Amino acid sequence: MHETPFSYSQLESPAPNAALPPGRHRLRGWVWPKPGGHFVNVRARIAGRLFPGIHGGPRADLAEHFALGRKLALAEFTVAVELPPGNEEVTLEVQEIEGRWMPFQRVTFHVTGVRADSIPAAEPAPLRFHDFIRGLEFILRERRLRPDASWVKLAAELAAHLPVVQDLLQPPQPFIGHADEPAMANSSRFGLLSVVGYLFHTKEPITRLWATADLQVLQPLTYGRATPNLIPHFPNYPTAAASGYEGHVDVPSQLPNPVAVRLYAETTPGSLHLVQVRTTWRHDSELEKYPFPGSNVADFEEALQAWRSALRVRGCSLVADGGFEPAIEQLRRDFTRSLASTRAERPTTASARPPGRLTRAIVASHNLNLEGAPLFLLDLARQLAADGVALTVVSASDGILRSRFEDFGAKVVIVDPTPVFRADGAASAHTALADLGRAFDFTAADLVIANTFTTFWAVHAAKSAGQRVLSYVHESTSPAVFYRGAMHPEVLAMVEESLVLADAVTFTSDATRRYHAWPGRPIHAVLTPGWVDLRGIDAWLAAHPREALREKLGAKPGELLVTNVGTVCDRKGQLGFARAVDLFNRRHPELAARTRFILLGGRHAPYDDILRVVLAGLALPNLVVHPETPDFLGYYAAADVTACSSYEESSPRVVFEAMACGTPLLASAIAGISEIARDGIEATLVPPGDTPAWADALALILSGPETRRAQATRARARIESTFTAEIVLPAHTALACAVAAGQI
Repeated sequence: MHETPFSYSQLESPAPNAALPPGRHRLRGWVWPKPGGHFVNVRARIAGRLFPGIHGGPRADLAEHFALGRKLALAEFTVAVELPPGNEEVTLEVQEIEGRWMPFQRVTFHVTGVRADSIPAAEPAPLRFHDFIRGLEFILRERRLRPDASWVKLAAELAAHLPVVQDLLQPPQPFIGHADEPAMANSSRFGLLSVVGYLFHTKEPITRLWATADLQVLQPLTYGRATPNLIPHFPNYPTAAASGYEGHVDVPSQLPNPVAVRLYAETTPGSLHLVQVRTTWRHDSELEKYPFPGSNVADFEEALQAWRSALRVRGCSLVADGGFEPAIEQLRRDFTRSLASTRAERPTTASARPPGRLTRAIVASHNLNLEGAPLFLLDLARQLAADGVALTVVSASDGILRSRFEDFGAKVVIVDPTPVFRADGAASAHTALADLGRAFDFTAADLVIANTFTTFWAVHAAKSAGQRVLSYVHESTSPAVFYRGAMHPEVLAMVEESLVLADAVTFTSDATRRYHAWPGRPIHAVLTPGWVDLRGIDAWLAAHPREALREKLGAKPGELLVTNVGTVCDRKGQLGFARAVDLFNRRHPELAARTRFILLGGRHAPYDDILRVVLAGLALPNLVVHPETPDFLGYYAAADVTACSSYEESSPRVVFEAMACGTPLLASAIAGISEIARDGIEATLVPPGDTPAWADALALILSGPETRRAQATRARARIESTFTAEIVLPAHTALACAVAAGQI
């Protein structure tokens, strides 16, 4: 066994110093980190040339040897290399969880004699249409960030990044399968990559299927989707008829491209088989939130030809099957539709009544759940009611907040806009909107306030009724990315149109405004920041002693408590946060032994199920998930640190509330947060999804009480001077009055 300051390893075959013929050979061995470390991948370096490896093969013997407390260690690797004649030194390198490559073993082989390849050459698979389209879309969008780069340059750069051999490991017999996703180039949304394909065993049923990109934890995939199209191809294998799988794999943001996604199949309880390793070049979906930047339709054709040419030079062939041309045509339509939307003019709509005072208002919500946007609307509505405005709340679904609206006299009406969302085009959507207008009277107010662009139906219905509309947009993303193909393109265009139809669109952060209101787009954009009810929080804190709150949450005397407050969902990044806690525990065991973590916001939803399985795999003794509750303030007041691990936010309540409670804040370094709390001043900000950075930040802030106190004090002062309800809410109510009066 070979040892370095950070690893144990062994090359099992061929033996070091072996005599080998020139040609292709497969190196096989294992590598395992010392305590606190974590390895993601393996490669070999020979005379400056790199050979990608397959890492993560299960080894029961190593799990027992290193006393891991589990049945398997994902430690085995194989690397296919080309050995030229001579005494060749092979450097084996391991990729650490931070993303850097480190040499862990050097071996020499005596290469002589006649060439004899012990393994066949890896043949690159031709690109399918979705591989081609993903790359072309990236090139078209990348032009926004690099307007001076030619299409030829952008295409050549992406082609050079693509892995020539995408599948380092195809399903070995007795497994048969194929992966459609991830494609060669992918958008990663909230750190997640899609995983789609089929897989079956020729003799046994597959009971579970897992995926991982970092080998830290296996994530469950949904397995058993009906695949009747495979029956004619595999008539001797009945299990092929229900062998489809789908799901997502969480990829830490610090891992460099390309990343390797590994699939593991479980056939009997406790068995685990590495069945496929697929590499992919991924980019953040941030790029997709903006419209295509082309100046004319000819740009699409130029980019298309540049991409075809770059792939030919790279040696990538294409499968021009039946899906190829339709996919190109769809992307062409999306591109030209985007150009048309950027040239759109602001429509003029007649008002049913002359401008006047704001005495009656309709406020529209997508739901009445205990979430940030409905809570925002609740505060705003309460302020309007206090100013004498009669309120009607129209919501697409009922929820726990209904009674809170009714407490200050608001009338609550539940409507069903589902037919609008499910419409098969603009005509049927407008028919559904007309039905909605007959079911609810949008004329019975001086102003309609729509909260989030998911209430676009209320904007259209209100404008059809001749009403003035104030629209609040909290989503730091575009409707196209938000809905991800879940609605007809013409209905999606109506979501975008609602922002133009509204008399004013207000954003609580400049970061969110930039996603929707850019130069030349006819949106009347207004910036009105978010707020926090500091008086209410202070009154609550005065009535709830901190020690009693800590005892209620199970925190022991002297124990450090970290809370992560927010609805459990992909956008909030709880998967990455859990992996960061795992690294923190392993790297700082003494500090971890006196630290307790609580994730608040659990529900009965698919993402909760995934998180539950992941947490079971990590087996974290000091992290629990609590269900969402209206009594959430105690989770700030009792905590030594509050975390906000989101990938995307506009003006998050958790940040305001933690700062108001005087709780030290560790949060994602994203624009919607950094406009409120500045790194190193009022908070510690870390890149979202960067698991080792989060683990290190947790250790730093938990071991530094002086830093925590100083940042918390400055955070509280910033809230008092800038973000209290008394300071901010009057600006929002004044805006509503101005829109109602026709002054905007």
